[in-house]
Amino acid sequence: MTRQEFIAELRNALQGQVSAATISDSVQYYESYIMQESRKGRTEEEVIEELGNPRLIAKTIISSHEGEDIDDSNRSYDNSNNSRNQSSFGGLSKEEWKVKITKWSAIIAAILILVGIFAIVGGIISFLAPVLVPLLIFILIVRLISRF
Repeated sequence: MTRQEFIAELRNALQGQVSAATISDSVQYYESYIMQESRKGRTEEEVIEELGNPRLIAKTIISSHEGEDIDDSNRSYDNSNNSRNQSSFGGLSKEEWKVKITKWSAIIAAILILVGIFAIVGGIISFLAPVLVPLLIFILIVRLISRF
């Protein structure tokens, strides 16, 4: 299958299922991917074979865009602005991606801080345990003997 056949089949499978902007973004993404991989020395056929069936790819795209408004006829797109503000895949603006990345960064930072705190506390306990455990046992024995 050639790149043009792959793209045509992908476009046909998406037609009427997702918005025109999503179709455009998806087609642009896969065309760019195939061309980039071809520049690396791979044949288009190898890249397309690795990608798999364009209809299966279309099903994935459709399912990830369920509930979106398919009719773009009432919207006016400035293509130059749209290409700058929309991601190459997924239809999110750069600002929306930044917010998502910021949220994930905060979650990852919080997890790393917690892991660090547990590591420090664990290190302190493992350092002090050889001294504190015998000391606590000694104190308990002394208290038990003093009660008799």
